[in-house]
Amino acid sequence: MDLHGARPDDLRVAVTDDRFPSLWRTGLLSAGGLVLSALPIFLVGGLAVQIRHDLGFTETQLGAAVTVAFLFGAVAGPIGGRVADRVGGRIAIACGAALASLSLAGTALFARSWEMLLGCLVLGGLSFAFLDPGLAVVIDSHVDPRSQGLAFGVKEASIPTATLLAGLAVPVIALEHGWRWAFLLGVVPLAVVAVGLRRVDGQRRAAPPTTDASATSVSRRTLGIVAASAACASTASSGIGVFLTESAVAMGMAEGAAGLLLAAGSVAGIVTRVTTGIRADRDGGPQLHTIWVMMAVGAVSMALAAAGSLPLLVVGAVGAFAGGWGWTGLLFLTLVRANPSAPGAGAGLGLLGLAIGNGLGPLAFGVAAEQLSFTVAWAGAAVLAGAGAVLARFAAPDFEPVRI
Repeated sequence: MDLHGARPDDLRVAVTDDRFPSLWRTGLLSAGGLVLSALPIFLVGGLAVQIRHDLGFTETQLGAAVTVAFLFGAVAGPIGGRVADRVGGRIAIACGAALASLSLAGTALFARSWEMLLGCLVLGGLSFAFLDPGLAVVIDSHVDPRSQGLAFGVKEASIPTATLLAGLAVPVIALEHGWRWAFLLGVVPLAVVAVGLRRVDGQRRAAPPTTDASATSVSRRTLGIVAASAACASTASSGIGVFLTESAVAMGMAEGAAGLLLAAGSVAGIVTRVTTGIRADRDGGPQLHTIWVMMAVGAVSMALAAAGSLPLLVVGAVGAFAGGWGWTGLLFLTLVRANPSAPGAGAGLGLLGLAIGNGLGPLAFGVAAEQLSFTVAWAGAAVLAGAGAVLARFAAPDFEPVRI
């Protein structure tokens, strides 16, 4: 398009035309990448009844396997963030996609015991450590700052998309053809990642100067509080994501209906993450206030589910996915804006908190459910989500306003 002598309105259209293809290509890559990375663990949660019956292990062992997988991702997350900053998001994404594909295929073909399942899940946990920061670097490099909230929302919507697919896998695949086929079909998003990577170059946009208004000045202490907040809230929500189907079945719901409840909660999480991302682009500032409010809504929803009534379980599950787990895109957006010179490192810090919570949550929820009851497990999750809200509220004033 020839811009010589163009009017301001023409220039605005030209910028929009250049920006949106990059936004949606990057969004598609983010969605496919994180779905691929999340599927190994969340398929285990959605298909827990069938897998445990086939391989013969307890709820506690299931929680322990998921915990170990996420903790491997937590330890490797900051390393993966620095790697993504150094070698570029494209290479980091390719490494993560390869690990996730090996995890899915290995589970389907070779998981004949709890130990073998654990080994495959560890590969899935490590895939997060490279894919998540790599995607953050690509978004920072290829998406206009005014649309990065939406891009991160689409990226993080991939997590409830994975739980949605896991929930649908119960009545559609597992009950008819066996749970191993669900893992084999889970490799399909690899094709989306492969196509998306071909459209992404390896160059990073130059980091803005430290005086740029898009930067924030946040102490390490405050960033640590934010990571702790994410760890508390994700401990609560991840346990629910893994054990929702078993929890619903224990309360009297049929297996197929329990899978559909997991799918419904996942849809609520998808919508929330995308819409809050759009709102963040319009607002242009740090999102800690919105994050702590959402965590508080999640805590109330989890408390409702702890009442032991099936109708309240349905309401609580949807609220837990929407509020208690719908804030992660805003977290990555805030941390990347706070670290403009090293977005991968910022994303790695967020992943550290999330992965710790994601690792501890299933184990804590599984132990509470097995030793006490699912009602107690839901109540404990509500307390943790409330603690995350308090910590995020405490950290929010330390984030300076950001204007894009």
